[in-house]
Amino acid sequence: MNIVSLSLLFSLIFHFSQAQVSQGFKEKSDKDKFLIQEISLKSPFTLDQEFFFNKKFYFTAKTSEVQVDSYFLMNTKNGLIAIDKDIAEQLKEQKGSALFNEMDFSVRMETGEFFTYSTRQRTGDKISSITREMLSYLPDYLDEVSEPEFFKEYMERDGNKTYVGDKSQFPSESFQGVNLGEGGHMLAWFSKNTDFQINPENRALILSPFGIGYVFFENRTYLVTGWESDDFVSRLEKIEDVNITFNGKDYTPIQQKIEEKIVETGEKMDAARAKEADALARREREAQQRLATASSNGNDVRKAQIEVEITEIKKQILEKRKTLESKAISKSKDFSKKQGSLESAKESMEAMFEGNEFVEIQKLELKESILKDEKALLGNSLDSRERDTKQKSIDCQKRLLAIFEGIYDKFTAIDRQYGADPQQVFLKKMNVYNQEMTPVLTNPCGN
Repeated sequence: MNIVSLSLLFSLIFHFSQAQVSQGFKEKSDKDKFLIQEISLKSPFTLDQEFFFNKKFYFTAKTSEVQVDSYFLMNTKNGLIAIDKDIAEQLKEQKGSALFNEMDFSVRMETGEFFTYSTRQRTGDKISSITREMLSYLPDYLDEVSEPEFFKEYMERDGNKTYVGDKSQFPSESFQGVNLGEGGHMLAWFSKNTDFQINPENRALILSPFGIGYVFFENRTYLVTGWESDDFVSRLEKIEDVNITFNGKDYTPIQQKIEEKIVETGEKMDAARAKEADALARREREAQQRLATASSNGNDVRKAQIEVEITEIKKQILEKRKTLESKAISKSKDFSKKQGSLESAKESMEAMFEGNEFVEIQKLELKESILKDEKALLGNSLDSRERDTKQKSIDCQKRLLAIFEGIYDKFTAIDRQYGADPQQVFLKKMNVYNQEMTPVLTNPCGN
């Protein structure tokens, strides 16, 4: 495991997270790669349950990217919103997204995640998963409209009125956005002609990702019939009372697939380590035998000693790799069981820094490499140019070893100071590692 392969080990958890958490078709930039947002799935719902919907909203929506004429489903009791293949067909034609190519049904939780149910085109497997950023072509601020207070703070009547709906059945008045800072233009249409009275003690807002729904505002229920912003317009067409059931039990949670992959990966790692341990045991016996019979003439004894030392280092590396890999497997299982929540991903990455095995492995591998070069210099097969190259290699690796010794000392100091706070340990150690390793990766030997 060298500096590059170290990153591959940490990608293990992210490999599983990418399989678990499907993404939409707009990737948002992350200001800090190591500062994972503390968002977790705190929903009482599970992927493998039945969902009921009693309202069907027909609407239109368009941005500069897409235009849809479809519907969404609503449960007015628990606030869940769902979309199905109708909107998926329209979006896949316009966006070419694999997510919408396979999507059958998707339920938006009040926490913002989507329970998404898909049929794999290649295999026909029915898979359920947790999806984020699914409708990411919509304005970001709509995700933040979670309480009626938003309308009190950022919206006010502007006196405009219109009729919304396919039969102009929803007389509506407009509320203009205020106090938006650099947010630009924003406008919502409110109608008192509502077929449903919201219970504010249960929930005061049921708003779809398209800006259409119900809100308890000014001591009454309003129907939000449309939304406008700089690059988004939505309008309600009509509402139907329905009795629609979707059964998540017909789909296999992707976590089951991932858990199978985790088990398979763990078994392969165990088998590889067992094979390597057997080989090291044979190598250790042979090295000890050569040391016992080494001639006292020349460099034979030192070369035999180096072989013993290298074998011992390899055994230590194997044990530390076992600890590190076992930790990664264990945390990947936790991540899968929690159905891919970002909170569990954050915990998994933090746990990787609870110990210092990966720095110890780097130190041991450098020591091993130094010993190999030293042994080569003890032989007579190198010419002067090759010997000079080997000596420069030793000098370089000793400088790297000193850097890793410093990182290790700083890591142990962080453990002592912040050991009770895994998040602080993680952030402090990543900061140290980045500061120390950036110049090394750019110019390893300081040339």
